[in-house]
Amino acid sequence: MSIPAFNADGFLPPYIGRRGPPEWLSPYPTTAVEVVRIFGTTLSRCAILDGWLNHRAALRAAGFGRGFQWLVGSFVEDTNPNDLDTVAFLFRPPGVGDSSALADLMEINSAIFDRAKVRASHGVDFIPVDLEGAQEELIKEVCYWLGMFSHRRNDDLWKGVLQITLEDEAEDKAAYALLETLTVKLSA
Repeated sequence: MSIPAFNADGFLPPYIGRRGPPEWLSPYPTTAVEVVRIFGTTLSRCAILDGWLNHRAALRAAGFGRGFQWLVGSFVEDTNPNDLDTVAFLFRPPGVGDSSALADLMEINSAIFDRAKVRASHGVDFIPVDLEGAQEELIKEVCYWLGMFSHRRNDDLWKGVLQITLEDEAEDKAAYALLETLTVKLSA
């Protein structure tokens, strides 16, 4: 499905139509190419998208290639954002069986897991969620982050969320190519 158009408030809508398939309800499934095509409208947005794609590649290189991300916050609004907020729902790499081993791996890879470091180096406010942790905790996290990001803070208006899988490296390569083309056009 393609990304829905912004509503009158400048947001992705929380749903499309009253009754329809799950794709008409936020979080909307989409692709990295679609995200770049729709949101790569300025040089600053392109720089943020480049950081996002680089961060996704770094996650995969560290063994976190299964899962999906929610793209949320002002980046997916009709504004001039400072960063891209992501909630990443990640499966553990093979051989990482318990929470202690996961914490150790995240510490070793703090350049891609520490929120402040990731924001400074990639322009991404990164929030990881362990898909293989306790079910009750996972449900709480999903509810918390969806509740947090599906409303605007200052007036509680509803807004939509995008969902992109991490598995498709070829899709990310195509998104890089499109981003390069857009950056050249915007620089001219």
